[in-house]
Amino acid sequence: MKFERLMIAAAVLSLLVAASLFAAPKVIATARASVLADDAKHEITAQELKQRLDKGEKVVIVDARHDLNGQIIKSAVHVPMDKLEDWAKSIDKKTVIVTYCTCPHDEAAEAEVKSLQGWGYQSAYSLKGGMNAAREAGLEIVAPTE
Repeated sequence: MKFERLMIAAAVLSLLVAASLFAAPKVIATARASVLADDAKHEITAQELKQRLDKGEKVVIVDARHDLNGQIIKSAVHVPMDKLEDWAKSIDKKTVIVTYCTCPHDEAAEAEVKSLQGWGYQSAYSLKGGMNAAREAGLEIVAPTE
């Protein structure tokens, strides 16, 4: 009797292992796709931004840096991360928002985009290459007025 129970337990365990191995690739693929989607950057190039502005599209440009170092993209608003939530409350969630910084990998701008998207701003983008890319694309860089 004890041997039969052991055999049944081994058979059940084998079936569970087999079932998990069969399901694992699908679960792993689904989890991987979810992680990739979460990590996907919501970016816009400086050329795309310039084209939108040249067409007269309404785009709110947000400078995500704490220190402006004496320059800002013309018509941009300075909203560092610690002030973003309060600022966003006054902006329509359908507004196209482009954030930028001067970080090597656009970290500050990306952080703001993720926060904005989490609050329902689905048209929030980080400017790929930040201020340097904007300058190279022909966007005007000016002294801040604040």
